[in-house]
This record gives sequence, C-alpha cells and structure tokens, in this order.
Amino acid sequence: MSKKQAKKQLKNLQRCLKHLTALVGHECTISKLPSKCVLLGNAGHANGIGRADVTSVLQPHLDKDSYKLYFPPDKQFSILFTQNLCEFIVDKVNAIKIKDNILYCAFLNEDISFEISKEMKPPGLILIGDIISEEFENELMETFLEHSKNRASTQDELKNRVTLHYGYKFDYKTNLVDLTAPLEHPIPASVRKVLDIIQPHISITPNQLTVNIYQPGQGIPKHVDTHSIFTSEILSVSLGSDVVMDFKNPTSGKVLPVLLQRRSLTVMSGESRYLWHHGITPRKTDALQDVVERQLRISLTLRECTPDPCTCNYPSQCDSQNYGKPRYCVEEEGDAARLEEQYVSAVYEEIADHFSSTRHSPWPGVVKFLNSLPTQSLVVDVGCGNGKYLGVRGDITVIGNDNSYNLCSICQDRGHEVFACNALNIPLRAGTCDSVICIAMLHHITTTQRRITVLENLAGLLLPGGLGLVTVWAQEQHLDLESTESCKPCPTDGTEEGVGRRHFNSQDVFVDWQHKKPGTVPGKSGTVPDKSGTVPDKSGKVVLQVLSCVCRGGVSGAVPDKSGTVPDKSGTKLYYRYYHVFVEGELAGLIRQVPGVELVQVTYEKANWCAVFRKL
Repeated sequence: MSKKQAKKQLKNLQRCLKHLTALVGHECTISKLPSKCVLLGNAGHANGIGRADVTSVLQPHLDKDSYKLYFPPDKQFSILFTQNLCEFIVDKVNAIKIKDNILYCAFLNEDISFEISKEMKPPGLILIGDIISEEFENELMETFLEHSKNRASTQDELKNRVTLHYGYKFDYKTNLVDLTAPLEHPIPASVRKVLDIIQPHISITPNQLTVNIYQPGQGIPKHVDTHSIFTSEILSVSLGSDVVMDFKNPTSGKVLPVLLQRRSLTVMSGESRYLWHHGITPRKTDALQDVVERQLRISLTLRECTPDPCTCNYPSQCDSQNYGKPRYCVEEEGDAARLEEQYVSAVYEEIADHFSSTRHSPWPGVVKFLNSLPTQSLVVDVGCGNGKYLGVRGDITVIGNDNSYNLCSICQDRGHEVFACNALNIPLRAGTCDSVICIAMLHHITTTQRRITVLENLAGLLLPGGLGLVTVWAQEQHLDLESTESCKPCPTDGTEEGVGRRHFNSQDVFVDWQHKKPGTVPGKSGTVPDKSGTVPDKSGKVVLQVLSCVCRGGVSGAVPDKSGTVPDKSGTKLYYRYYHVFVEGELAGLIRQVPGVELVQVTYEKANWCAVFRKL
C-alpha cells in the first residue's frame, strides 16, 4: 500500500472510530495486536454494502459459523466478531474492493460485543413484544382499513400517511387538541380490549387515539409529542409490519434506531417522551442486521389529553415553558413551497451578484468527478448557481439550470448554456444525459418527499449506466478536524464557506447572508422568522417547523420582513436562507429509495456529504 493510500485508510478508520465510540459509549481504539473484533471501514449500509457482500469476501478465509457481523444502521462501516483470534484476517482482506469501495480493516483493542449486543434505546423507552395475537392483529387492521374508507370527517390524508382520530381530533396545523370539541367517535371497543391487555404496563388512562396508516415507503417526520396537551406517557401499538423508528437527542445529536416489531407495545416516558425526537424515515426497507422490506403498517397511538400545563424537566422542548417559540414540522405541500419561495428562491434573486462574487473556486471533488467522464459526455448541472462547473472541461457539454433567473443571467453572460427551472420539475427529455450533478442545492428542499422527487428527477435524466453526483451540507461540521473546538458560527459577509465553520443544533435551520454595502459596518443579526418560519400568534396556532438560525450574531429578536431579510441600522440587509443539513447516512438513505439506481459511494468532504449513484 502506498503512503497516500495508507494515509487515506487511517483517515477513514479514524472517522469510523468516532462513530463507533458514540455508539458504544466509550472510546474505541485500533490495536496493533490481533483481536477478536475487526473494524471493516467502507463496508456499511451507507456504502451500499450488505451482509452478502462482506460474507463473500470473508468466505475464503473464515468458516461461516466462526464469526458474526454487525452493521450499524446507515453507517459506513461494519464490525466482524470472530470466535478465535485470526491473526491473518486483516492482511487477507484489507484493501480488497467490494463493489466500488476499498475495504479498510483494523483490529480493535476492546471487545465491544457486549455493548453492541445490548439493547440500546433512549432512557424511559419501554418495548414489549407480542402483546396481542396474530388473529387479533388482523381483526384490528381490518377494522381501521374499513374505517379509513368511510370516515372522511375525522380523517387526514397527509403527504406521508393517512390518519384517523377517535375521542379527540389532533390538529396537525397546531399540534394541539381542542378539549371543548370531543368527536362523535370514541375509542373503539376493540382498542379498549387492547388497553385492558396493556394496563399492567402503563400509568395513564388514554382518551385520545390517532391511527396512522403507512404504505411501504411512507414515514413521519421527527417530532416530540406536544407537552402541554398530553400527559406523561405516549403509547403506540404496531400492527402489520416491523419498522425502524429513529430517536434523536436534540442536545447531543445522538441518533438511536429502534426496531418496533409488529404486535408490540411501545411506551415513551420520561426522557424518551419529553426530550428525544422520534420519527420514521420514508423508505421501503429497513436495515439493522439485515435488510427487511416494509409492509402495510398501522400504528395505534394512544394518549391522555389534559388541560394542565406541562412542568417537565425538559424546558427546551416544552411548549408550556417556551410559549412563543416555533416547534412544528412542515406537513403540507403548500407550506413547503411557500417556505422555499420566500427563504430560498427570493433570497438568491436578491443576492445573486454578491453570491456569485464569492463562488469562484470549483471543489476538487466535483472537478475530479467531471474529469472522470468520457469525452463528448452530455452533463446537466441542476442548481448550477453562477456556473462555476459549466466550463471545467472543453471536451464535454455541460448544460446548467437554476431556479434563480438572476444567477442564470450571470451564467449566460459568461457564455454558458443555461435555463431557469425548479429542480422539482425539470423540462428535459428523460434518458438523454450521460451524467448529472447537483452541488449544494438539495439541502434547500424542505421535506423528505420533495428531496426524493428531486433525486428521482436527476435519475430520470440519465441514460443507463450514467452517473450522478449530489453534495449537501453536513450537520457534522467537524469530521475533518481533530476536535470540535474549531466549530464556530460562520462569517456572513459572503466569505467562501470552509470546513467546520458552523455549528448546527438542529437539521432544519436558517443561515444568514449579509449583503454589505461599500463603507458599511456589519450589524447584529436577527434570527426569528415570521409566519412562514414560524412564530405562533396569540392563539397558539403555528404553521411550520421549528427552525433554529445559524448566524454570526447569535439569536436576537429581529424579525425578517416578507423578503426574508432583516435590515440593520447601517442599512445593510441580512438575508435568511433555509437549509436542511444532512446527517450521516441520510443522503444514502434517500438515494436508495429512488427506483432504478444504485448507490456507488458516499464520501465526506469539507463539511459536506457527497454521493455518487448509477442509473441501472
């Protein structure tokens, strides 16, 4: 192995060790001596690598009964546990190519089999399996599928699922329940039977039921059930299909995927109820140890409504203790489009010239990708900005498009072929391009389903065998750094972004852009959005999700006007751009949901996640 390759291997393994350390709760290190635990870098679900792929590499060297494999969900590595010391295994399989990934291997100092095998879930989360029979499960599913055909008055057909309400209706616009307006449909007798069965495991008396009907590929955004309207426990009974629910600690950023088995009871109490956000990623398969296809799933969410304010120990997530702060998810398509128009499209129209003056150096990773394409290739750059990648090579044709007319005009002035359009509706003939690139654009799309639509549009442009490259901002801003101490709020004066200049406390954020005028002095930046971003009115009604703001001046009370800006006293305007920053494995997970493509590789470069995919 060359010196350059060895350096690359070490960097890859160190990044894997960071994630492994967070997973098991103590520091994991590489051993110079053989051990029974082997770290397999570039061999995880996030690389498109499965159990069969790794097994095929190990098969010539290890008996299939002499080892076990562990695949952390959506990570770029796996762990090999052997029954006996195998001094030779690292030398045998290190640097072997699996699909398009180079396998990097190293022995681990610690035996982490116990930490890996133990059940990892948020504090206060209780899982109880097989609480009802399969026959009773089928009866419940038939009941609610029939109700979904005849219950329009208490049914919501959301973008990502169908819901039914009993006892009281849960309002997705406000995340509240009107206790003065009970529904004519009480909790059904069949669910009362379920409550009798689970009574020994719960401490509340539910008076509200929400039934969620998920088709394969559907999910629900991460959220915390409203503190002020529901009591101390949230109950969920799963019917029809297993599913992985992700729990995320908003303070530490730690994500724990938890398997909810069909016919099981989930009880969220304490920290898991009040602090951790929970949600289901919209995809058709789940991968813990093996990849499992989702089936039709129905969840029964049982809660106890109360008029009393919440006095929990988690004020950062509590609407009773934090009244006036935005807190909800974008559920409606119209809300998403308005947010993108006001805080993406309109802003880039205003800052196009200044933005373009700061975007002049192509990223080496993108240039490398373009240079790898055959001559005479036809490439489309979706979200091309000022066109800095349109002229990288003279022997290929690159056509750009962007949603900003002013940025397209800059490209045209430079002699590039470009047209204006929204990435959600690209007016090009399908199957005509050799390659597509989408650089730093997808993170401006507000919902998971809309992001998948953009990726489907990119894939649709490709000829069979064509390659696509997508890059997005990473929430993990410091993986290229030795510590997180260098993470600081970013400059907002148009300086080119670098590694680790930001610190994101949540994935959905506003990032400010300061448009200086000659001779002006930068002022403090305001960060509280208006209705579109959102702040509740006096009635408590809220439209969109909590969106923290990342800016040099910290959080202050200034409110953007309808153009998404905040003027300071010097006359300089601060513009707010919406971003959804991606966590590790998220971009790969979205690409896997696009029909007819395969994930080639995922890399981390300069605080961005970069993915290459191929049209089948």
